[in-house]
Formats: sequence, C-alpha cells, structure tokens
Amino acid sequence: MESLNKRLRLGELSLFRTWMLAGFALAGTTFSPAARAESFTPGYWATAGHEIVLEMTPCGGDLCGFIAGIALDHPTDPMPQDWRGRPQCGDLMLRVSPVKPASDGWPRWNGVLQDPRNGHVYHATMKLDPSGDFHLHGYIGVPLLGASQVWPKFTGDIQPGCHVPELDGK
Repeated sequence: MESLNKRLRLGELSLFRTWMLAGFALAGTTFSPAARAESFTPGYWATAGHEIVLEMTPCGGDLCGFIAGIALDHPTDPMPQDWRGRPQCGDLMLRVSPVKPASDGWPRWNGVLQDPRNGHVYHATMKLDPSGDFHLHGYIGVPLLGASQVWPKFTGDIQPGCHVPELDGK
C-alpha cells in the first residue's frame, strides 16, 4: 500500500510538472506571433458559395460553427430543413480542435464538418489567415481526396429565423 501511495504522489508530481511546463511554455509565447494568432474572436463567416453564414464560437476547448444565416433562392421560399426534417437554423455544422499554428503563425484546427442537407460527415482542417478569412479543407479519409474553400468574414445582417436577404439568389 505504501508503494502505491508513493507511486501516486510521484504521478501527481509528474502531472504537476507537466502543467507547470505547459504554463511556462504558454507564458513564454504570450508576445510571440503564434500567441497573437491564438486570440480568435468569435464572429460570422459565409461559406464559399455564400449559401450559409456560420457563427464561429469557442465551445469547450474547440471551435464550433453553428448555422446562423441561410440564403434563399427566392425571399418567399421556406427555410431549408436538415436531413432529420428540422430547420437548419442553429445546427452545429462544424466542430474543430486547435492544433499547432501553421508556419506563418496563424491558428489552425482539425475536426469534422457535417453537411446539413444529408448529414454526411467529413474531416476538416481550417486555418485563419491575416485578413480574417477561414481556409477550409474538407475530405473523406485522405486529405488529398478533398476540396478547399475560403470562407470570408461576414458583416451583413441576419434576420430573425436565419434569413440573410443580401445573399439570396447568389
């Protein structure tokens, strides 16, 4: 029993050392370009085709993209439904976790992207560039078998019920 207690104390000490080293590492990067890049500000981004506006916000230690706006072909069209028959408004479409910043110092994330129309899930990598645009690469299995898009920052109006009139018909 004593050796178990001793091992537990050593384990706690190792864990404490790990947290301390991580703290010092983070503190040491506070003024570096990589740390500057880690300061993500939540906001809205339009998908490449300008059909959907996502609200990008931290969720736990991850970054989540919820559908906040939808463009309609015609202003009188009903709001689209997801694969379950529910309105797409508010659906979680993207969840990514932070990874080491790219060589240019801007933040990157890896995770999953879900198509709200059919529920298909894809792997996704994202990078935020200096202008504030997201570069998304979605793929199945191997990144080489994917496609890339640029999602620009969105500053327009989103009406109640997720309607984005300025993107209609685009």
